[in-house]
Amino acid sequence: MSEQAENENKKENEIEIEKQQIAQQLQKKEQQTTENTDKIIPETAQTEQKGKKQTVYQQKMIEKFWKFTLISICFAFFYVLGTYRIESGLGVFIATLGEIGCCIAILKQWDIEMKKDTIYYIAMIAIMSLVMLWTNQTFLHFWQKKMILLLFLAMMLHQLYEDRQWSLKTYLYNLILLLMGSLISLFQPIEDFIKQMKNNQKKEKWSYIVLGLAIALPLTIFIISILAAADEVFKNMVIKLLGTLLLPQNIVIILFLFVLGYWIFYCFAAGLARNDMENKNKTGKQAEPVIAITFTSILLVVYVLFCLIQIVYLFIGKGNLPEGYTYASYARKGFFELLFVSVLNFLMIIISNLLFTKNKILDCILTAISVCNVILIASSAYRMILYVKAYHMTVMRVYVLWFLAMLAVSMIGVVYTIFQKQKKLYQYLFAVFFIFLTALSIMRPEAYVVKYNLAHMQQYAKAEIQHYMTFSSWDVTTELSKIDADKIMMFQDDDITGEDMMKNYFEKVIRQYHDRNFRQYHFGAAQAEKAAKKYLEEHQ
Repeated sequence: MSEQAENENKKENEIEIEKQQIAQQLQKKEQQTTENTDKIIPETAQTEQKGKKQTVYQQKMIEKFWKFTLISICFAFFYVLGTYRIESGLGVFIATLGEIGCCIAILKQWDIEMKKDTIYYIAMIAIMSLVMLWTNQTFLHFWQKKMILLLFLAMMLHQLYEDRQWSLKTYLYNLILLLMGSLISLFQPIEDFIKQMKNNQKKEKWSYIVLGLAIALPLTIFIISILAAADEVFKNMVIKLLGTLLLPQNIVIILFLFVLGYWIFYCFAAGLARNDMENKNKTGKQAEPVIAITFTSILLVVYVLFCLIQIVYLFIGKGNLPEGYTYASYARKGFFELLFVSVLNFLMIIISNLLFTKNKILDCILTAISVCNVILIASSAYRMILYVKAYHMTVMRVYVLWFLAMLAVSMIGVVYTIFQKQKKLYQYLFAVFFIFLTALSIMRPEAYVVKYNLAHMQQYAKAEIQHYMTFSSWDVTTELSKIDADKIMMFQDDDITGEDMMKNYFEKVIRQYHDRNFRQYHFGAAQAEKAAKKYLEEHQ
């Protein structure tokens, strides 16, 4: 029995040894296969093994690096065309259309089909770029460009995500994520270029095209600058078409803007490629509605009392005003306070609707406050109208009335979303702002102010006409050309007449317009030059 037990033990030991040998052999095979796959697997997959998981879009940016580089170079060209020493004009419009094309090309490289309703974003960008050609006002150009930028971001988000299901909170959250992702990708162009250099695969034809462009662009600029220095006629032709864009003294700034445009667009594409945004709504835990009911109901009592006073004293005109007040002074008093409260109520209603659990009583209170807020907005607008009748119109007063009208229309969407929370408020507010900004640009506030004030004057004060000529844009030129110079009240010791002052202004307009090139062509400026020439011809 002992021998049998010993034999069984020996067999068990032998079997155990064989198992260990087989396990060691399998382990060696696994190590060999992993080493082989490390050589075969592309670098994108290796980064996934290291914990840096890449999206399909990021992988395609590396696989098609040279195509993305070429598209970014095209964007940089349009960026320079629409940025360098130009605020608005045909160059900006062409550059915007080119930048739209670059965005579409990026989507094509990612194999993303254009959604049907993306055409609305493209149309809005084109419309906003066109109205920039109508008005010369710098303030409007600032907001028009911000609207175009926002439309670009919204268009690309719409293409990559199902943003129809997003709430205002989710949209703002994802918009910040996109901007942060682009900022984090600041060194992505360098990293992707290094990966391409380490890659031993055969270079694509696109890499040679990019290399050819890299040689051609600076060489072309250098040759044009030399030829412009050699021939004055050629130089004038280049300046007429592109301005001073390609003159030697401007090359450094242009190259900087070119690199900046390339970098911005590539990092923006890299931020989109991260694809780390929330497709679902950010629905945090909502607060108890009793809290909101308590403070909103108290505010509602105050607003109802205040609105009754506005209706009786301001709108109907009954009741006794405080001693020493006229209706104009009463209207002017407290305007800015009312404007501040109106905006505060607008934000409070939106925030309360988002943060607190849906409740019928709260919905009714918020609706009542919204109605009171509309009355406050109407009170502010009516006060401003009375003040304008007493002290004429200014551009700032036009902006105030425009903003109040936009706020009143926005309140309609806010009230609707109180009862229909699934409806997307941000889409409505976005559309309202776009429509109102477009309307304001078409109206040309400075031209409207001059037209309104001149129509309400029997005679024109010299200081006021000079103010329009000095501090206003060319939007006012057409209206000033309609002035009867004999009605300008000049001082007895003035060296020039009203007629001479008008002629000097219109001659200045013609000189400044003559210096513009094809890239700076502006329809509003062309209308100003036409009006100036007509006035000078009629008053020779």
